[in-house]
Amino acid sequence: MKIEVNNREITSALDALQNAIGNVDPALKEIGDYLIDSTKQRFIKSEAPDGSRWKDNSPVTLLNYASRFKTKRARISRLQNKKPGIGETGTLSDAIYKQVGSGVLELGSPLKYASTFQFGAKKGQYGKRTPWGDIPAREFLGLSDDDQEATLDIIRAHFAFA
Repeated sequence: MKIEVNNREITSALDALQNAIGNVDPALKEIGDYLIDSTKQRFIKSEAPDGSRWKDNSPVTLLNYASRFKTKRARISRLQNKKPGIGETGTLSDAIYKQVGSGVLELGSPLKYASTFQFGAKKGQYGKRTPWGDIPAREFLGLSDDDQEATLDIIRAHFAFA
């Protein structure tokens, strides 16, 4: 899965930093660390980079999830706190990684279902039973307004050391 973010202000600032110091990878590593934390917060808030709320889990998803627990009490307790993208293990929200090299920052998840979470999927799109129903897109990768400002702040701070 690949999503490109093209923000002219950030790109211009990175180009200027490149010209000033020659190697932007340290700045990109810091930006990547910030964006990993920001992306993980989206799972806690159940919101996309643009601030819109993720769609709730469907009744089918909730029933499937509830069936994993033996007692009624456990089912009720788990369902009360069930958020989209946060399963028993929280694997997707924990599996956000960065790769930096040669002036390029890549941020994403290696998990197979990350693209389904980001873009959504139609019932049976991957075979007769997968997924079992339509899954709405719940965008988690991308830059919020706060992310853009923080990215520019990081770049500005690196200029101070140039």
